[in-house]
Order: sequence, then C-alpha cells, then structure tokens
Amino acid sequence: MRRIVRTLCCTLCFLLAVSVVPALAVKINTPAPDFTLSDLQGQKVSLSAYRGKVVLLNFWSTTCPPCVAEIPSLVSLQRELKGQGLVVLGIALDPTEKPVRELVSRLKVDYPTLMDSAKDVYFDTYGLFGQPVSVIVDRTGVVREKIIGGLEWTSPQVMNKMQSYLKGR
Repeated sequence: MRRIVRTLCCTLCFLLAVSVVPALAVKINTPAPDFTLSDLQGQKVSLSAYRGKVVLLNFWSTTCPPCVAEIPSLVSLQRELKGQGLVVLGIALDPTEKPVRELVSRLKVDYPTLMDSAKDVYFDTYGLFGQPVSVIVDRTGVVREKIIGGLEWTSPQVMNKMQSYLKGR
C-alpha cells in the first residue's frame, strides 16, 4: 500500500512539473518558433517576416533595471548594424502599454517594440525565464544563441560575435 501511495505521489508530482514546463522551450541550433505580436502602433509583426535578416529578440520589462539599462546599447547596436542585416525586436512583457510607450519614447528606441503582455511567446512559445533574456536568430531562422541577463551590446566582444552572425558564421 505504501508503495502504491509513493508511486501515485511521484506520478502526480511529475505531471504537475510537466504541466508548468513550456511545451516548446527554445533550443540552440533549432528553428526559431514563429510568432505574431502587435507593435506599439497596433500593427501585427511576425518573426517570419524578417527571414534573411539576423534577428535579436530582446525580452524585457519596464520594471527590470538590467533590462532598462541595456536598451541604449541595443539602440546603438541596431543603428550601427542595421545596414548589414540586423534587426532588433524588443518584446515588452509589461501588462500594459503605457509604461512601455513612455520608456521607449524617453530612451528614443527606434527598433520595433512588440507587446507580449500575456507572456505567451515568452513562456509558452520560447520557454524563457529571467529578464532580460535575448535570443539571436540567424538569417535562415535558426536559433544561434540564448543570453540571460543584460549586456553591453556595443562592447568589442559582442560586436565581433554579431558581425560573425551577420556574415553567416
């Protein structure tokens, strides 16, 4: 009887654990799951629309100090490498648009900012945790890197890495 109870408990714990684990956690060297989110102008934007470009998905929120701190370097990175085929997509996880709009305006963010208020793409599609978290998708739509935590995106090391992705390496 004790063995049956233990087995049932273990099975229940396993099922509970599996139910909270995202079904499609993003993996390196696999196709990036496509998604469609609205930008701050209400336009629908899909990842697949950027095939042929290197896409940096940056998941962030206005209440995350490291997220906010890295935005100016993301703006600089986008400006410097846009002509070579880089697209930065900021994906805001805030529950409402107002603080996102205010921050985007204050920091002069000129790359697309998408809203994932329900965190469907963040949790369910990409299986991400932590903020900020960035995913680099190459020109063929394959995930090349997942970065948890803030970066100085214009540092020489990061710039060299981004240049190699832009050159297809």
